[in-house]
Amino acid sequence: MRLGSRLRGEFPRGWWRSARWWITGIRDLALSTAAAVVTVVFVGEMMRAVRHREEPRILARLSGTFEGYVASLLVNSAGFAVLVTMAIEDGLPVVLPALLAGLCLLNIAISATVFGVAARSRVRQPAAWAELDFVEQHAPKYGQPPETIEDYRAQQLQEQASERSRTPWT
Repeated sequence: MRLGSRLRGEFPRGWWRSARWWITGIRDLALSTAAAVVTVVFVGEMMRAVRHREEPRILARLSGTFEGYVASLLVNSAGFAVLVTMAIEDGLPVVLPALLAGLCLLNIAISATVFGVAARSRVRQPAAWAELDFVEQHAPKYGQPPETIEDYRAQQLQEQASERSRTPWT
């Protein structure tokens, strides 16, 4: 995919006037930041991921992006290492570093669980994830009409998926 078409997908015509574009962007940024810093608030999402580990469509719609969970692993691992180093070298009161280290370990456990479940699902069901990735890459965003053949195909796959999710007996 060329850079121009990627930019057009992310910045459609009139994006600066589009409230939907701004709201979606701010929401995604806030969820990614929350997933990276305080993963503890996503305990429910972790439980949902574990419960629906065989359903890629549900895993793809979890709150917080997978990049946010990976960032959480990195940030909290570094934070844990710094806290342990500070506690050993500086001789700080044990209570505060212990509480912060516990929070870091809890964040690491939650993000590692979500990341592991998603990775396992991607390995076991590559066809379903390939379809979801195609739709994510080519589906028209922010209420824009489809412009290319891939856009129409992605929109059609998206509509079929929503129809399947509405009829539980199929």
